[in-house]
Formats: sequence, structure tokens, C-alpha cells
Amino acid sequence: MPWYLLVPFFSAALYALSSIFLKRGMKEGASAIYSFHVSNLVIGLCFLPLIFLEKQTIHWEQIQYPILTGVTFFIGSWFTFIAIHRGDVSLVTPLMGSKVIFVALFALVLASQPPSSALIIASVLSAIGIAVMGAKDFAQSSHAALTISLALTSSAVFALCDIFVRKWAPDFGPLAFLTVSTAGLALVSLVALILMARKNRASMAGPGPRKWIIWSSTLIGIQAIGMGYIISTNDDTTGINVVYGSRGLWAIILIVLVGPLLGNHERQLAKNVFLYRLVGTLLLMLAIVIAVMAGKPS
Repeated sequence: MPWYLLVPFFSAALYALSSIFLKRGMKEGASAIYSFHVSNLVIGLCFLPLIFLEKQTIHWEQIQYPILTGVTFFIGSWFTFIAIHRGDVSLVTPLMGSKVIFVALFALVLASQPPSSALIIASVLSAIGIAVMGAKDFAQSSHAALTISLALTSSAVFALCDIFVRKWAPDFGPLAFLTVSTAGLALVSLVALILMARKNRASMAGPGPRKWIIWSSTLIGIQAIGMGYIISTNDDTTGINVVYGSRGLWAIILIVLVGPLLGNHERQLAKNVFLYRLVGTLLLMLAIVIAVMAGKPS
């Protein structure tokens, strides 16, 4: 395996671990809105130094594009946090891997081209994987459909965000583009946290849940920087996306190995729920590989 693929490999693991930390913080009392704003603030701080590494001329007259991208990211993140708040990490995180398929579909729609047979197969396979993942959940709870819908909506919004970055970042200045996009999120969330603290201090998490939310946010920021850097310095976008798509499988592995140590007991779910999620995750990963390889230049 080429050395640079170690970055998406470990980034996927960090993302999965951050989701487990996030769920722990929410279980201990952190609200979804508080966790969301803290995450935005930490991510913005993580990306802030990138603007000083920008080597291109920054085209500030195009600032509406990173702002629009930031708003899109803001919406996608909110759907993610609500999904994790309502559902299990072993259900939500694998579903986030469907973003690759949404990116491919959106790219085809924008290019007004018919989908390839490989992409159709990937889409059908992903639908089957999602159905398998949620099969037992549907039978036991009516909330599963909403959780899955929230996670898939988040993936679709993040896919649109990726399209925006691909389209606008090179001209604006890629590192500056990422900094401006996330800085806007951080500023809005900082104001929101200040207002929350002044209006109702009870809405602010205590020291226990707060540390899990900060750890989760920090890991998200670190892995995002790693992915941004490796994609910008290597041409193998296909291989990078395939490896990063393993974050759903990483979530399953981490829940099995260290979940109980982190207060996560999803592996003990009744009636083979966890097994169904594992099988669905593997099917979804296969769909991701097919979708990404379909877009690889020949």
C-alpha cells in the first residue's frame, strides 16, 4: 500500500473514534446543539493556520463561494449531530460513507450525463446495504427510519459541499478557501455558545460530557486537515476515497474492541442487530469501491 494511503486509513479511524466520543458526551448530558457548536468552533480553530500556508493569490472578490460552502457544511453537520443524537454510532457512521455515491450522482447530474452501469450497480448495492443495516432496527423501532434518513441527508449535503470545493477552491486559493469556510462556522458557533451561556447556563454541558465533546471535535478537525492535505498533494483521489470509506467499518471494529471502555455497548444489541449492521456496512463499502472505481479515468 502506498504510504500516503495511511493518511485516509488513520483519518477514517479517527472519524469513527470521534463519533464514539461524541455519543458518550451526549449520553452524559451534552445536548446536540451544544455539541454541534463546540465542534464547529474547534474545527474552525484547527483550520485557521492553513490560510498562512496558502501559496496562491487569494481572490477575495470570490468570497461568496467559500461562504456558501461553509453554510452547506453547517447544514450537513447539523444533520449528522441529530442523527448521532437519535441513533447508534454503528448505524449512523457507516451510512456516512454513502457520500461518495452522492458525489458521483451529483457530478453526473451537473454534467447532464446518464449514469454508468457501474454507478447504477453501486447505487442498488448501497440501497440493499442500507436496508440490511436497518432491517432489525425497523422491526424494533419506528425511529430507525428517521435516523437513517437524517444520516443519508447529511451525506447528500456533504457531497454537495465536496462539489462546491472541487469547483471553486482552486481559483480562490484552496487552503484559504477551507479556512474561510470553516472560520465562518466557528464565528457563528462562538456567538451561539456565548448567547447560550448568557441565556441559560443549564444548556452548557458540565465538565464530564464537555471533555468528550472537545475530544470528539479535536479528532474531527485533525482528520479533516489530514484528508485535505493528502488530497491536495496526491493525484490518487480514487484510492484515497476508497480507503477513507472504511470509517464505517472502523466504527464497527472500535465498538467491538474498545466500545465498553468508552461507555458504548452497541455490540450487545439484541437479536443480531449488530450483525445486520456489520453485513450492511460491508455491502455499503463494496458499493463505495464500485462507485469510486467507476469514476476513475481509464
